[in-house]
Amino acid sequence: MREFIYWNATWVLIPMALAGVLHMFVVRFNLGGNLAAPIWSKGFGPHKTWRGILAMAVFGALGVTLLAGLSPSVPLPVAPWWWGGGLGLVYVVAELPNSWIKRRMGIPPGEQSARHPVLSGAADKLDSALLGALVLATWVHVEPAEFRFGPEVRFFSVFASSLVLNSGIHALLSWLLVVVQLKKRF
Repeated sequence: MREFIYWNATWVLIPMALAGVLHMFVVRFNLGGNLAAPIWSKGFGPHKTWRGILAMAVFGALGVTLLAGLSPSVPLPVAPWWWGGGLGLVYVVAELPNSWIKRRMGIPPGEQSARHPVLSGAADKLDSALLGALVLATWVHVEPAEFRFGPEVRFFSVFASSLVLNSGIHALLSWLLVVVQLKKRF
């Protein structure tokens, strides 16, 4: 399992953390302002934009491609740019249902539920990690050899370790981005 945790940190966590931080720079300095149009303002709110989708996919693709250039043997089942771009898209798409539910509940964009702040905050940190863990665990479970894992790597262990590690790092990075004032709220 240690092998998977190292792999997950290298090929999922680091590129998505890098993409997320770079995306916050894009937002903070309003780069690509023309693409900052909401995907569906009434449904997801004004913060889910086409610029966010593009930025996460491009930064994810660049991050994985750069990491792959440093690694003599890339243990990925697809091309590095495709893997990174896919990670960025999964990250963004996974946030949409949570945003849609919050809009239906009357929670303003960028805010937490006043009645259930802990639950609302947990949902904000778990949404992208949850879908990512599910997709990854399903893929690894079906084709472990594509990732160069042995048969001992199982669905639940991949899902649980990926969810805990990735959502924990997401929360830590969110807090750090607030501290350095690239992000307004945790």
